[in-house]
Amino acid sequence: MNLKKILLICFSSFCFFSFGQEQVKNELDQEIETDSIEAYKVKRISAGIKLGIPNIAGLSLEGITPLLGNRIAPYVDYSSFPVNTDETEVDLKYTEFGSNFYFGDEGKGFYTGIGFGTLNTNITFNDIQFEENGNRGRGTGSILTKINTTNIKLGIKTGGRIYFRLEVGYGIGTIPENITVNGTFTFTDEFGNTQTESGSEIEEFPSIPGVNKNGVLVGNFGFGVSF
Repeated sequence: MNLKKILLICFSSFCFFSFGQEQVKNELDQEIETDSIEAYKVKRISAGIKLGIPNIAGLSLEGITPLLGNRIAPYVDYSSFPVNTDETEVDLKYTEFGSNFYFGDEGKGFYTGIGFGTLNTNITFNDIQFEENGNRGRGTGSILTKINTTNIKLGIKTGGRIYFRLEVGYGIGTIPENITVNGTFTFTDEFGNTQTESGSEIEEFPSIPGVNKNGVLVGNFGFGVSF
């Protein structure tokens, strides 16, 4: 084999090797650029679970809009949870809708929010003390109440496919101190006969975690999926 053939083979091999390296480099650069775009892409929908007050445990849905550079995010929360004691059974249903305002433009990080919450309580009193016309007895009664609040919150939410969020704030509203309960009462009359009558009694509003006469404490931890 003469020198020209050897040089030609070496030159061809060098060109092929250089082209292969350049091809691999371009593919890697393209993958890195794609991954970078996906990492910073705004994930518009977040669906998950919130735990805390007043939600107790419920579902949460949030949507990031393009408004003001991806900063406006409407949301809705819903939960249903019983809180029972020996004397009182409380079935809580909580709904809230409103909007969050993110300080950044990627639909994550710190935000502030305002929402309108409704706490529906179906309360059953199992042991009401009853007295009428000298007769004493016990009975049960139930009542439906609705508490409306305007909630102001501060929060932080992580990015990525799996997100976590933390919220604190306060719901401004009027909480009743006493409620009138209509119920059925059983007592023994002066002749020793057992009687059953309908009546009403004034009872204190039951203790619910985070609820006082001035409003509702807001403190939630949430997690879920963004896409």
